[in-house]
Amino acid sequence: MTDMSSVNPIEKILDLDGDIKNPIIESIKFAFYEETTESKIAESIRKKLEEKEEGKWNVIIGKDFGTHVVHKSRRYAFFQVGEMNILIWQSG
Repeated sequence: MTDMSSVNPIEKILDLDGDIKNPIIESIKFAFYEETTESKIAESIRKKLEEKEEGKWNVIIGKDFGTHVVHKSRRYAFFQVGEMNILIWQSG
């Protein structure tokens, strides 16, 4: 478990409506505070977002990965926390 104030998500790529950016950042901070494994952190972020927003959210976390995804307009974000990369997008 990490101190929540030390979790500082760095925005790398954002294609988000303004109303969803803060809930995503708060979900990331909460997940890194509460969970210890990549899969649990990703699951926590996804669940929090699906509670706040209709639709299916997807989250990938890791140090090194490549992707090609199709996402809803204004529903794609890529963050970095320490050495971890976090890709979040909403699909139809």
